[in-house]
Amino acid sequence: MTEQRTRRAARQRTDEARRLAPLMRSRRRSVNICVAIVLAFYFIGLMWFLRPSFSEVEKRNLTEFPEVTAERLVSGAFFSDAALWYSDTYPVREQLVGASQALSQMRGIQTGERMVGGGVAADELPPVDGDAPETPAQEGEGAAETEPAAPETAWKDEGPVEVPTAEEMQADIQAQIMSGLYVNNGAAYSVYYFIQSAVEQYAAAMNACADALDGEAKVYSMLVPNNSGAILDDDVLAALGGTDQRDALRYSYSLMNDKVGKVFILDVLREHRDEYIYFRSDHHWTQLGAYWAYTELCRVRGVEPQPVLSWEKMSFEPFLGTFYAELGDAQMAANPDRVDAYIPSGTNDMVYWDTEGTRFDWYVVADVSDWANNSFYMCYIAGDRPLSIIENPAREDKPVALVIKDSYGNAFVPCLVDDYSKVYVIDYRYSDVSIPQFVRENGVDEVIFANNMTLAGTESVASKLWSMCQG
Repeated sequence: MTEQRTRRAARQRTDEARRLAPLMRSRRRSVNICVAIVLAFYFIGLMWFLRPSFSEVEKRNLTEFPEVTAERLVSGAFFSDAALWYSDTYPVREQLVGASQALSQMRGIQTGERMVGGGVAADELPPVDGDAPETPAQEGEGAAETEPAAPETAWKDEGPVEVPTAEEMQADIQAQIMSGLYVNNGAAYSVYYFIQSAVEQYAAAMNACADALDGEAKVYSMLVPNNSGAILDDDVLAALGGTDQRDALRYSYSLMNDKVGKVFILDVLREHRDEYIYFRSDHHWTQLGAYWAYTELCRVRGVEPQPVLSWEKMSFEPFLGTFYAELGDAQMAANPDRVDAYIPSGTNDMVYWDTEGTRFDWYVVADVSDWANNSFYMCYIAGDRPLSIIENPAREDKPVALVIKDSYGNAFVPCLVDDYSKVYVIDYRYSDVSIPQFVRENGVDEVIFANNMTLAGTESVASKLWSMCQG
């Protein structure tokens, strides 16, 4: 009896082993495949020569390999920066992002409204002291007689500030842009969140630059609203939360002294909000939006705007920008954007220097029709460069301008070309020059700060511009 039970148990074990054999083989294959995939990605990561230096999707320079010093090794800063470099420049990073977006789209089209992110704890917006007009005081015809009385600011000059690296600024900027997105039927809108110390330091930088150049050059400040503030209805904006952009702009300008020319463009953009003034799939404005801002700058300067919209035009489509790169929204892909670019009548020639100090001959508006469709916004002034120079021989009797800008300034600069004999363009993220010193050395007559209000209102950007504005 015992022997029979033993044989029966042995048969059962054999049958169980046969039944489980296919499963075990499948498990071993799965483990081997997973190991092979991990090893493949490991060896791809070792291929340093394949690592990109520029992101076509995000339109930015990628993180550079950190400097090796004893101090950075001891503090651990080298290892954290090296980890950021490794992930930011991984050879197939953008292809993986694209695959992720394709998988997301397979879930079907998302209709209606939704929020991505949001819920950011913005600072409470202080009241503007005095009898503040709806639009801050401006020069030229129609200027208001009074401007808001400058309130006491919380930000004080306490000596040298820590200047952020380009990578730190880029991370800060990217986080702010994507901190709260309202998505509705294939278009995304950035919600604005007020950071008091950053806004006040930015205004202090404008004042410092204007004070340093008083009697030498005129300083203008143009803060570009987010697309939500320029386009959406008031009731929708109220429901989204965040900070009221009109009130934030009025507060920002109230902090700037009367030596700063204040270019308040929210009203003119809202007057044209039914036009194609911002992209649906990207956080930037179109050149049409930049043109309407340019007309307000001309009003403040007391000059007639150039007929930009009658210039020769190039168009590039389909364009899918930063919002699409983040969201992979199927409705955006089904209804992509178009990039229109107007070629200045006086000249289309320019030169620029890259971050390595190499000089390039280029165009104010370049034909990028054979570029990747997420790069079409780079048709304007070669994108984000430390320094660009546009000389217009047809306007030798005109003044010289310096534009200090972020990427919103790219579509704006071409509108200025026929108003000046020379236009210098500095992207503050990739330059460390002293702006007052640059103005004096190059005979600049007018300095125009053209920056998005969210980007300008981040701690890293405000600190960087404060350091550059010292006289």
